[in-house]
Amino acid sequence: MDVYIVGIREWHNQTTLHPLGLTATLVLALLILTLPRRFAVLPMILLGCFIPVAQRIVIMGNDFTLLRILVLFAWVRLLARNEYSEFRWNSLDLMVVSWKLSGTIIHTLAYGTLSAFINRCGWVFDGIGMYFFFRCVCRSREDIMFLARSFMLVSVPVAIAFLVERSSGRNMFSVFGGVPEITVVRDGKLRCQGAFSHAILAGCYWVLTMPWMIGAMTRGRTLLGIAGLLSGLIVVGSCASSTPVLALGFMAIGMTLYFVREQVRAIRWTFFLVLCVLHLIMEKPIWHLIARVNVVGGSTGFHRYKIMDATIENFPKWWLLGETNPMSWGVWEMRDVTNQYILEGLRGGLVTLLLFIGVIVAAFRLVGRALATEKDSVVIWSLGATLFVHASIFFSISYFGQLMMLWYLTLALIGSLPDILRLEKTTNSGLENPV
Repeated sequence: MDVYIVGIREWHNQTTLHPLGLTATLVLALLILTLPRRFAVLPMILLGCFIPVAQRIVIMGNDFTLLRILVLFAWVRLLARNEYSEFRWNSLDLMVVSWKLSGTIIHTLAYGTLSAFINRCGWVFDGIGMYFFFRCVCRSREDIMFLARSFMLVSVPVAIAFLVERSSGRNMFSVFGGVPEITVVRDGKLRCQGAFSHAILAGCYWVLTMPWMIGAMTRGRTLLGIAGLLSGLIVVGSCASSTPVLALGFMAIGMTLYFVREQVRAIRWTFFLVLCVLHLIMEKPIWHLIARVNVVGGSTGFHRYKIMDATIENFPKWWLLGETNPMSWGVWEMRDVTNQYILEGLRGGLVTLLLFIGVIVAAFRLVGRALATEKDSVVIWSLGATLFVHASIFFSISYFGQLMMLWYLTLALIGSLPDILRLEKTTNSGLENPV
């Protein structure tokens, strides 16, 4: 059971299953098994956007969320159709597996219980299951474009649901459980969340899809792309949270850098040096800057600063095996760890944290190598921009629920880039027919 994220514990270890949720899952599972390869990810997207993750079946103390059940069907599809036959290992695949193994072994050693091991097995099943499924079914640039267009289409009904929630103050998805019936209000503003686990996660989810939409718009479907972007902005505005707005800013920066892509290395090093100088001249550490972030009011920047500061100060206590009880540090804010990097360290020690960072670095390197082949590809650049947004907002939120699926999908699309470019080169050479 996760002890570091407030708001998800109450749904663990109890079956919560609405008949409509069960019916939808069975239909989507059938679609995963029967749809053409390019459409295979769409059922997971639909489930994530319209069914809260609290929907689950508990069997002998093991939680099977509806998304986890779809992952099981996805692997049945892979094995039955032999869709893994063209898979080729690369550095990112190795880093993802290493990160998962480290997190499982160290977390289990820290707790020393069977329940901790089972918990990490579920984490591995979700991550490895989704990542490698996405890797196997996303094989071409057109597959990436189809996913982008899928998000464009799905975003429209999602935005409508958010507008209804915003006008009524009631969440229609509460019938499933897992989300409140009465929309949460902070500082006089409704924080709409739809079927998502939290308002912040909902806003970040749709910001993270925007680079793909922009990339797809360069290859047609402009009106659909505009509709998707506007729908995403509606969701972000309805969330009334600072983190999605900041994510929107990071997305804009990431995509704008395309126009100065030849100078990105110099910009990156300049930014790093500026941070170093600020750290030396400021009275407080550089990470105190996060305490000053308050975009829409009611932000918890100070909370995020405190957990980062406490984690750095207590480094000797968690670096080897993580920390099973961060509240023992005497810092109240540690009850809710809203920082993915810190969460990786607390769960799996320094080794797991470094491997998690290694996953991000390996992904950026694959994007860089792909751009070295195609410097003017907005589609490839959009994948790097999405990764940049993930890496940035990891400092202010911990991932769970639907956002985890989007994280693994991002990694998988990037991991498939070498195969996609290799296939396109072979096809253009007239040696092989396109998939």
